[in-house]
Amino acid sequence: MFLLVAGVLTLGLNVHGALADVQVTGAAVKASFYYHGTRTASGERFNPNGLTAAHKTLPFGTMLRLVNRSNGKTVTVRVNDRGPFIKGRELDVSRGAASALGMLGSGIATLQMARLN
Repeated sequence: MFLLVAGVLTLGLNVHGALADVQVTGAAVKASFYYHGTRTASGERFNPNGLTAAHKTLPFGTMLRLVNRSNGKTVTVRVNDRGPFIKGRELDVSRGAASALGMLGSGIATLQMARLN
């Protein structure tokens, strides 16, 4: 039992230590998930099951930690596309990222977004 508790505490400390270097880029963003054609704006082949995102201005390759504010689910994605092009939305995520965030049913969510690099 002691080892289990010690392991959980150590894991928690490591996670908090990693989050200390995160730059928060905004309190919350409205996000949706999308299916795209065969290529992204960066020239990569679009993988709907990947962990990627589209943002209007962040550089390609930017890593983002996203937290779904309604359920606490978290995922890390890489920006490789441009968008979204719907008023009021700041981020589009791939279907794989949307699944990890638990937003497939609703299609949209309010996410906490932190830039990792």
